[in-house]
Amino acid sequence: MPVMTPKLHRRFVKLSGEFSPQLQQYIKRVGPIALDSRKHLGIAQFLARVIIGQQVSTKAAATIWGRVKDAARESDQKIPGFFCEANVNILRACGVSGNKTKALLAINEACVDRRLSPARLRCLDAEARAATLIDIRGVGQWTVDMALMFYFGETDIWPEGDLSVSRTFSDFLSKKDARRREKILAEFSPHRSYLAVYMWRVLDNPP
Repeated sequence: MPVMTPKLHRRFVKLSGEFSPQLQQYIKRVGPIALDSRKHLGIAQFLARVIIGQQVSTKAAATIWGRVKDAARESDQKIPGFFCEANVNILRACGVSGNKTKALLAINEACVDRRLSPARLRCLDAEARAATLIDIRGVGQWTVDMALMFYFGETDIWPEGDLSVSRTFSDFLSKKDARRREKILAEFSPHRSYLAVYMWRVLDNPP
C-alpha cells in the first residue's frame, strides 16, 4: 500500500499554497495519506466490484454485490467463474444491469484466456496494463484508473473522468489559475494519485 511520506506531504502543502491557501490548510490538517490497497480481492473481483458500483449509490452497490456473492456461494461457484451465460438471469435478479452483466462475463472470459493473469500483468508498465484492461468489454477509463490506483498502487494517476475529483479540484482554482489548470496538475506529478484521494476526502469532509 503506497503511503505518502512526510517529505512528500510537505511538498503537497507547498504546491497547494501557490494557488489555494484553503486547499493548503486542508492538506496540512488531514496530513499524509495512503492509497488503500484492494489487491487481496484479486484483479477480476476488483474490476467486478468497481463496475457494479458505477452510477449507483455506495449503499446500493454494497447490496447488489452482497447478493452476487450469496448467489455464487449458493450455486457452489467461485467468482469470476460464476460470471457465465448460464447465470445471466441470476445476475440480473441480483440487480446487475444488462450492460454490467455483459461486462462481468467479459471479465471472466479475460481470466479464462489469461489476459488477467497476475504474472502477466506484473510484467507490464502502467500504460500497458491500462491498454490490457480497457480492451475488456465494459471496462472504461474510470474503471482502469481505479484499478491502477487501488489495485496496482500506481501513484501518478489523475482520474480526469471522475467528475467529482475534477470539479472539486477546479473549485480550488481562481479564474486566473483555471486557465493554467493542466500546468498546476503537472506540478503534482509523479504523485497525482494522492491529489485525487485528497479531493475525495474533501467531498466526504469539506474544509
